Amino acid sequence: MRHVALKCLICFGAALLLSQNLIAAEGQKPTVVSLDYCSDQYVLALADRDQILALSNEARDVHSFYREQAEGLPQFRSTLEEILALKPDVVARYWAGSGFRDYLASNGYYIASAGFGYSREALLNNIRLFGRALGQEMRAAEKVAELNRRFDRLENLPRRSELVLYLTPSGFTAGKGTYVNELLNLAGFRTMADEFGYSGWQQTPLELLTSRKPDLIIGSFFDMQSNHNSSWSISRHGMVRRMLSDIPTIYVPGRYLSCNGIFLPEAADYILEELQKLETGTKDAAEASE
Repeated sequence: MRHVALKCLICFGAALLLSQNLIAAEGQKPTVVSLDYCSDQYVLALADRDQILALSNEARDVHSFYREQAEGLPQFRSTLEEILALKPDVVARYWAGSGFRDYLASNGYYIASAGFGYSREALLNNIRLFGRALGQEMRAAEKVAELNRRFDRLENLPRRSELVLYLTPSGFTAGKGTYVNELLNLAGFRTMADEFGYSGWQQTPLELLTSRKPDLIIGSFFDMQSNHNSSWSISRHGMVRRMLSDIPTIYVPGRYLSCNGIFLPEAADYILEELQKLETGTKDAAEASE
């Protein structure tokens, strides 16, 4: 009888230890790999560093908004073989991995895919989605609250009178229906696209610039080595080069405008801060000449 009681006690102790281990495991945050530099941004914004098994190869590139936070974290080529070797709880993606997404899902991997869209609600929904996937709902809620405050503040700013042209190194501009035009409207500007009604991404319409020059030029992606100006690019046209020289121009680092505008409020604030510097410099120069 004594032996039976001892065996029962040992079994109970083992079961209790196993139960405690399971509870501890359940309390851990899920591990994650990120397949592209856009999903990297959500993971870096929300996950603990020890949750991150690997980021994409571009996580520390110039166009990665959170590249400083990516320092010291593992990176990989986002291949199926690497994912299977790492065995993450969550596979985060924006556009990469479509070729093996279904295979991973059918083998028990949780796929967290960002929804496409650049609206305020699309951005906030993606943050909530990744917050749930990473077990970081509270951090995601704090980020959503912060962004809502920024959006509200920007939307309530007085509208500005400047007519703005957006320009890339390849000579393309942003028309109505693009996230860049949405960004410039959020910052309070009226754009050439609003003025003349053109839509989508297209070569800068030089014929319109002859009749109405912008008051301000917003340039972006000029800081990225991959954007080489072609000899045939409109941005090399004499009139455009004169405009860049004569008209106040703000160059926005590409990291603010990568990933279909998931950093719209940050980009809007950057533009307004740079514009304030331009205006202060102009005012100081005018006062110095008096």
